Amino acid sequence: MSDYATALDTVVSREDWERMAKHAGVSAAELKAKLVPALEGVFGRGAPETTAVSNAPGVKLTAVEQEGDCRSQSFEVDLFSIVGVGGKLTLCGTNSHNWSAKLTTCLIVAGSSVVCQSYKFDPHDLSVCLNPNAAAAKAKLCYKLRFRHGKICMSVKGRACVWSFGWRCGSFSKALFCIGLP
Repeated sequence: MSDYATALDTVVSREDWERMAKHAGVSAAELKAKLVPALEGVFGRGAPETTAVSNAPGVKLTAVEQEGDCRSQSFEVDLFSIVGVGGKLTLCGTNSHNWSAKLTTCLIVAGSSVVCQSYKFDPHDLSVCLNPNAAAAKAKLCYKLRFRHGKICMSVKGRACVWSFGWRCGSFSKALFCIGLP
C-alpha cells in the first residue's frame, strides 16, 4: 500500500469512501484506486504540505437544451489540482421578473462526481454558497447569477482543497456562462 493510500485511510473513513463511491457510481475500491495515483501524480510521493492559489483554467459547456419555457446549460470547471465542479443550471420563465433557476452541482475529484447538491434561485435570491466535503476533497463554492444584456449570467468563486498529507488549497473566480430566457 502506498504512502498516500495509508495516509488517506487515516483521514477518510470507510463510510466516507462508500458515500463518495455511491455518488461516483463506482465501488469504493475503484474510487480509491483512481484517487491515490492522481494525488501521487500531482503532488509526488510524500511531498510536504504547501498552499497554492490558481485561477480556474477552463470551462467546458454543452449545448443549451430547451424544453417548453425552460433552458438548461451543463458545465464542468477545473478548480484546483484534481478538484473540479460540474453541474447544470435549468432556467425557466418568461421575463426578467418571472423566472426561477435550479442549480445542480457536483464536486469532482479525479474525474468522479463525489458530492452533489441542488439549489433554487429566483429574482430575489441570486446567490448561494455551498460547502461540499468529500473527506479527501472539499470546497467553498459561491455561485452568483446576474442579468446582463437580457441574459442571466452565472459565475462561481471560492476555494477548493485536496488532502495530500495535509490540505492543499487554491482560490478561484470564474465567469461560467450566460443563458437567455426562453
